[in-house]
Amino acid sequence: MAEQAHGTFGRAGLIRRGWLTAAGLAVLTLLEYLVAVRIDAPTLWLLPFIAAKGGLILEVFMHSSDLKTLDGGNA
Repeated sequence: MAEQAHGTFGRAGLIRRGWLTAAGLAVLTLLEYLVAVRIDAPTLWLLPFIAAKGGLILEVFMHSSDLKTLDGGNA
């Protein structure tokens, strides 16, 4: 049953994916900070970073692609 839960990645692969995602979020946060402090009205410039970070969190940590129906993917 653990094999089904972890898919083809395995536990080590899932941990690696989590760390890579965390590193990606850190890089996006750094870029977001640099844009925010260098531009006078940064709101529109920050939207792509917000969308990218939200998408990463939804997919990697919340597994949004696994949701196929409103009852949690159980058809």
